[in-house]
Amino acid sequence: MPRILALLIITSLFVTGCTSARYVSRDQERGVIAIPSISTWPVDHRENAMGLMQAHFPQGYIIEKEEEIVIGTETQNHTDVHAHEIGNSNIYLGGETTHTTTTDKTEWRITYRRANNPRVSSVPDQGPIQ
Repeated sequence: MPRILALLIITSLFVTGCTSARYVSRDQERGVIAIPSISTWPVDHRENAMGLMQAHFPQGYIIEKEEEIVIGTETQNHTDVHAHEIGNSNIYLGGETTHTTTTDKTEWRITYRRANNPRVSSVPDQGPIQ
């Protein structure tokens, strides 16, 4: 049983990768944090982002804006070889088709600022698009 649990934990780390909440910018009055656009259970990236905001402004912060930002593109190629199966062997018919798909890579950005009143944190009920 402990081996299975260890295997599940290691697998979840590989699936979620090392990406988490990170500062995009910050100064004495405001900051911007980026988290992945898609949820990657068991990691709660929004919770990590809130921890960074709390560490930046322990007396309180206000979230001003949340939005999904395009940070680049990702291109994938897939090639289909034209063949025909006869019996137990494939006969190459001469030709192949390549499909190229390009998609936007995005991340969720949270813009926040120092709260005017100490101990006040304002967190809108929003989050990454799932």
